[in-house]
Amino acid sequence: MNDINWQEMLKRGHKQTKLQRIIGIIALAIILGFAMWHFFYASTPEYALNQLEKAIQTNDQALFEEYCNLDSITAKAYDDLTRDMFAHDSHLSNETKVMFERFYMKIKPQLITETNKLLLSYISSGKWNAPTNNNILKGRQLGIDYEYLVERSQLRNTTLIKVDNITRHNNDAIVKIIVRDKYTDTNYTLNLVMAKSDGSWKIVEIQNYRDYIDFLSPIQESGIKKYINDTSDITQKYNSILDAQQTRFKKLSKTSDGKLTTNNRSKLVSYIRSDIIPALEKRQEELNEFPVNDGAQYLALQRKESTRLSVAAWEHFITALETDSPEEFNISNAFHKDAMNIDHRIDDIIKNTAISTELPSTP
Repeated sequence: MNDINWQEMLKRGHKQTKLQRIIGIIALAIILGFAMWHFFYASTPEYALNQLEKAIQTNDQALFEEYCNLDSITAKAYDDLTRDMFAHDSHLSNETKVMFERFYMKIKPQLITETNKLLLSYISSGKWNAPTNNNILKGRQLGIDYEYLVERSQLRNTTLIKVDNITRHNNDAIVKIIVRDKYTDTNYTLNLVMAKSDGSWKIVEIQNYRDYIDFLSPIQESGIKKYINDTSDITQKYNSILDAQQTRFKKLSKTSDGKLTTNNRSKLVSYIRSDIIPALEKRQEELNEFPVNDGAQYLALQRKESTRLSVAAWEHFITALETDSPEEFNISNAFHKDAMNIDHRIDDIIKNTAISTELPSTP
């Protein structure tokens, strides 16, 4: 019995040893496979780009930040965007241009921080969100129109078509990507600079970003110029109408003691409903009939938004007159302020287009 037990135990031992060897070989193969995968693929620029694509598709902000150095990218891009911004504006003296350039450098840290938040918000939500509430970039609190600056960056209207080529030099790599401007359907090759640090690759710079802006801006400005010229008769006609209405409105609002009587309020409400709001809506209807040319989409959108906000401001003003509600007056003023900000932006777009094309400003 003892001999038989020993024989069985030896057999079991041999089987266990064989099984342990097989398990060990499998584990070693897995470890070696992972090591080879990490060495040959996971530590490559291609892998980093795939992870970035995955981050964007799945709205994974943390994964995006792991393979993209936003601070480095936006800092360099900011310099490219603001460099020579006023170089072609003959209305400004050299001293004024230098002053503006220094101002843009002074506010650079704040703009970089907030722009990174904007980009990460887009990664997380898939939507471009505008600054809200008390954000310093809302409106013109910093003395600039941040919304228009973002628009001029081409950030929101540029889409990735494909990765064209990757060239690696030790711990640096240049990735050529084909992008398309949605406004003009124009393709361009951007050069992304990648750097390897701690075994991982990150995008650190858009090497030819300035060239991209210089290439695309004239194409877009040509479309904006055509749209401005095509709609100039409409804008001039309604500018005259709205100016006359503003004069009439002031006369109806004028009283000896500065207080509106019930009769004054009734006349104002009637005039706003019968003349002012219909004129705004009619102007927009006529503008909508014109095709929007390549590059003019943003200007057309701003005009629509200005009309919407202006109508909303007047509607709340009517409610305020009818109910004597301070809250409605405040809401009306807020809408009016937003509409004025957009009107300033529209003027800037038209002025910049005129300067770039050496044409007089057109309303």
